[in-house]
Amino acid sequence: MSDHDLRLVAPFSPTIMKATMTPAMVDTLNERVDAILASTAEAAQRDWSAHLAGAVSAEIRITDILLALPALRDFLYDVARTYAYRCENALLHYSDYKRTEELADKRLEVQIKEAWANEMVAGDYNPAHFHQGCLFSSVGFLRVPPGYEAEFQADKARQNTAGCLQFIDSRSAVGVRNLFTVKPVVGEFYLWPSWMLHCVYPFRSPGVRRSMAVNLALV
Repeated sequence: MSDHDLRLVAPFSPTIMKATMTPAMVDTLNERVDAILASTAEAAQRDWSAHLAGAVSAEIRITDILLALPALRDFLYDVARTYAYRCENALLHYSDYKRTEELADKRLEVQIKEAWANEMVAGDYNPAHFHQGCLFSSVGFLRVPPGYEAEFQADKARQNTAGCLQFIDSRSAVGVRNLFTVKPVVGEFYLWPSWMLHCVYPFRSPGVRRSMAVNLALV
């Protein structure tokens, strides 16, 4: 049977990249955020909730902290740069597609625009939103409640969503999802186009769901 030279070409679908943070990165961030939250003065100084959409217990700006941590800073740069190149290469190597001006003869430089830690407890949530003033948005999971896994497994909804990050697209067709749900797993990291709608569902387990969110740009 002939394969008919079949090739799947998807130039318009939003792409999400998944990566894994090292345990050392997770531990370093958790230790720093724990120290901030233990200081009423520093927690108030770093409060970033007025700039964000969520109903979240604490949202702490950590942009300067990430910039001062070489391993984590380089991780973010590597993921964002690889994402940009892989998306571009998917089109570059199809037919006679020409290299775009913004990537031609240029090494992509990544800029951390803003970063913050989200400290969520039972009942907290983030409504559907997108991020402005950046090219990429991202999240890394740092902590989940001790009883979270049991709650997630017991979720009787058609989709298990307790405490989950969900990406939203308006289109629905064969081979295309309009909802993509991500269960928080410590150390896992996701990066996506900043215009993409996303939300976080509430959970009921006692304890903290902590994540790091970072907005990035190419310069």
